[in-house]
Amino acid sequence: MNKILVVEDEKLIRQGISAMIKRSGVPYEEVIECSNGLQALDILKTTRIDVMLTDIRMPKMNGIELVQAVQELDNPPLSVAVSGYDDFSYAVEMMRQGVREYILKPVERDKLKEVLTKLDEELNNRRLDEEKTELTDTKLLKYFLQDSGTTSDDIKLIAKK
Repeated sequence: MNKILVVEDEKLIRQGISAMIKRSGVPYEEVIECSNGLQALDILKTTRIDVMLTDIRMPKMNGIELVQAVQELDNPPLSVAVSGYDDFSYAVEMMRQGVREYILKPVERDKLKEVLTKLDEELNNRRLDEEKTELTDTKLLKYFLQDSGTTSDDIKLIAKK
């Protein structure tokens, strides 16, 4: 896992979650913090984020709106909702928008570590699949280029893909 974005309007909670991430033992490159959905969206448009943890109720842009907007990006991060509200309707809406997990506040260290470990595993599996696909594509391209029956139209089609 490279970059984690923590979106939380309450500074102490945001800093606490960041500290727990840093002490979790789950590998990461950077933890970025912001206080609302609009700031988060600006960061997500310019920086590739692997995992985003977001509060639901925030000023300017709430977590549900943020997660909806994130799905429009080219590389949306895996998202986790962090909320002080044990409200089933919030959880359902967040899951509909693609959120992987719903964590209740106060955030428990073990729960956060469990979620981050699971997401790190998912990201690693995704990278391995991408590498395998790229290797297979390269082998297929070599085959087509060496095959005397390959036409220039075939090569153009392969080049597009």
